[in-house]
Parts: sequence; structure tokens; C-alpha cells
Amino acid sequence: MIVIGGGVIGLELGSVWARLGAEVTVVEYLPQCAASTDPDIAKSLISALTKNEHMKFMTKTKVVSGQNKGNSVTIEVESSDGKRQSLDADVLLVSVGRKPHTEGLNYEAINLKTERGFVCIGDHFETNVPSVYAIGDVVNKGPMLAHKAEEEGVACAENLAGKAGHVNYDAIPAVIYTNPEVAQVGITEEQAKREGI
Repeated sequence: MIVIGGGVIGLELGSVWARLGAEVTVVEYLPQCAASTDPDIAKSLISALTKNEHMKFMTKTKVVSGQNKGNSVTIEVESSDGKRQSLDADVLLVSVGRKPHTEGLNYEAINLKTERGFVCIGDHFETNVPSVYAIGDVVNKGPMLAHKAEEEGVACAENLAGKAGHVNYDAIPAVIYTNPEVAQVGITEEQAKREGI
């Protein structure tokens, strides 16, 4: 199995298939898999998945092409130093990010402001259109997680009721369900350094 994308979904699904006996190679464009995680923790996770699940990882590598051959697939990849190679597998999993599902909402008809498909909101979940509010995976704030959307829903309702609803986006927990699992809350050490904390 080849997994394109070394983010949360790629690592979770890749590790499941590895535990079931598949040979798994993860191809990641960025220098680090689990890029939203602290670099030291991500490095430990990848080391554990390599050792325990026998997964292979290719970072700083882009997919140049792919070909479905019926019962198999071949992709051509290029490393950051320009070297190309072909990889063959029975199955290809593409997990290269998430995007908001806003197609077909016809938000253009009311001139709703969006950015790369995300609905732009202010501090109280208000959009640029009066009486239109947005929360969850369609907004341009925070991670795309169900419990984040739930917190936003509560805070938005509190704001509409005249209360002081607020979501602390730095306190939203996230988990990568691999073996070992990785959980985090708050900002990473790198972010703290950038912010002078």
C-alpha cells in the first residue's frame, strides 16, 4: 500500500493496514510527517511506526504521476534533490488534506465572503452578511475537528443569547490514533518560540 500524505488521516489509516499485514509506504511532500505535531513528538512517532509496524516513510517527496494498472498502481515520485523513482502497490490511499464542503451552497448569491472555500467569520462567528453565522469545518478558524465545531456552536448560541461565548482555539485537543497514539493540546514548542513565549 502507498499512502500519499503523512498527516493524521494518512498515518492513522496507514498504520491500521500495516497492523493487518500490509507493506505500507507513506509519501509526504513536507519535511515532516504529522506536521501539526511538535517536531520531536512527530519524530518519535515515525520512529515507532517504522520499528513496530515496519512502515516506510519518504518525506520531502512529491508525487509526479500515477497510473492505475487494474490490480495495481504505479506512482512516480521526486525527492527534494530531484531524484525520481517509481513505486508499485496493490492499493493507493490519497490523504492530502481536507477542504470545506461549501460547494453548492450558492453563497455567492448573498455575497458571503470566503477564502479558499472557507467562510470568513469574525470573533463572534458572524459573517459579512447580517444575521448569517458559521461554525465548524466550513470556517477559517481552528482545526477541522467535531469537538471544535461543537464548542463553536455553543459559543455562537451564547453570543446570540447575549452572553459572552468564546472558543480558545489554543486549548482544543487533538489525537492521532496510531500505535502509539499521540495527543496534544495547546501550541507547540516551535509556535511558542515564534510568539516569544
